[in-house]
Amino acid sequence: MAAAAKHLTPVVLELGGKCPVIVDSGIDLQVATRRIIAGKWGCNNGQACISPDYIITTKDYALELVRLPVQVYICNPFLFNHFSHALFILQVDSFKCELERFYGKNPLESKDLSRIVNSNHFARLLKLLDEDKVSSKIVYGGERDETNLKIAPTILLDVPQDSLIMSEEIFGPLLPIITIDKVEDSFDLINFLEQSH
Repeated sequence: MAAAAKHLTPVVLELGGKCPVIVDSGIDLQVATRRIIAGKWGCNNGQACISPDYIITTKDYALELVRLPVQVYICNPFLFNHFSHALFILQVDSFKCELERFYGKNPLESKDLSRIVNSNHFARLLKLLDEDKVSSKIVYGGERDETNLKIAPTILLDVPQDSLIMSEEIFGPLLPIITIDKVEDSFDLINFLEQSH
C-alpha cells in the first residue's frame, strides 16, 4: 500500500471482519428473523463479506429471539363441543420455522442451500463448529454433508468470546448469538471483540 500511495496507484483490498447484528426487544421479531436469515443464509449460505457474523441481544431477550409465540387452534372433541376450539400459545423456534420455509425440513437436501466453496473452507468451518467450547452451544442445525460440501444453517447460543468462531471471520452458515445484560452494552462488546482479536 505504501508503494501504491507513493505512485498514486489504485489498490483494491479484500478485508475480512465481523458483522454484528444487534437485536433489541422493541423489534418485530418475525420481520427481524426473516431479514437475518436472508442476510446470513440467503446470501450464498453466509459466504459473503457483508453477511451477519453474530447476533448480540440481551440475556432476557435471547430466548425470545430463538422462540416465537405462535397461535395454534386445536379442536379437542373430548374437552369441547364440536364447534369449539381451544387456543394454545405454543413456543416455536422462530429461526427453525423460517429456515424450514426457506430450505425445507432437511436443508442439506435443498437445492436452495448453497454449497461451501471448497473442501479447505469446509474443513475450516467444521474446525470452528467442532471446537470443544463451542460444539455444545448449538441450539439449531449443525448437520453437515462432506460429500456435497454442505453445512446446514447453524445457530449457537452463548459461545465464549475467546472461541475461534468469535475471533475469526466465519464466512459460512454458522451464526452465534451472544448475550449481554443491557443492549447499551453492545457497542462495548463489539469494540472489545475488535480490539482483542
